[in-house]
Amino acid sequence: MDNPEIAWSAPRGAVVLGLIGAVGLLAAVFLSGLDGPGRLLLGVAGVAVGAAAVFGLRARPRLAATDDSLTLRGLLGARVWPWTRVDAVRVVRMRRLGLPAAYLEIDARDDDGTERLLVLGRLELGTDPVDVADALQAHRARAGRGGAPSAADAAGGGAADDAAEGEVAQRDRGDEGDDDRRGDPQADDRA
Repeated sequence: MDNPEIAWSAPRGAVVLGLIGAVGLLAAVFLSGLDGPGRLLLGVAGVAVGAAAVFGLRARPRLAATDDSLTLRGLLGARVWPWTRVDAVRVVRMRRLGLPAAYLEIDARDDDGTERLLVLGRLELGTDPVDVADALQAHRARAGRGGAPSAADAAGGGAADDAAEGEVAQRDRGDEGDDDRRGDPQADDRA
């Protein structure tokens, strides 16, 4: 079987900017005339930005797929799930800070049966999560997993939705009616 790999990761430009920003913030700790607490804040910010940039370098590619498996790379290495252990691939849409955001959600099971929910955003993927979900669904269908039920459905959990039928499920949360606000922790403040 032809086994083409497709992969997604944070844009190199964002990683480079993160490294430059971390160096700049850490240099400002020593070169600025700030008091102790101000220098501490700059130092913490520099370390945080640097850690995010190092993660962006180390976890490349962040997500990869072949016709046989799905791979998620992190700081400590890669985790691989064969498509038989990937129960659902969907896009979740919500509002964050008043702006629309889309996230890729993947339900996967480890060899020991432990369920994993992988949530990846646009920055981690370097592209629109909807496009990634479409590509993953194509790989999943080639592996014969397009119509497989999710783990919750197999256990009688009743979470059947479009993802169980191999389609990309898209849910909108946040700004339309009271029922849609249940996924938005700030909904009580706006009501």
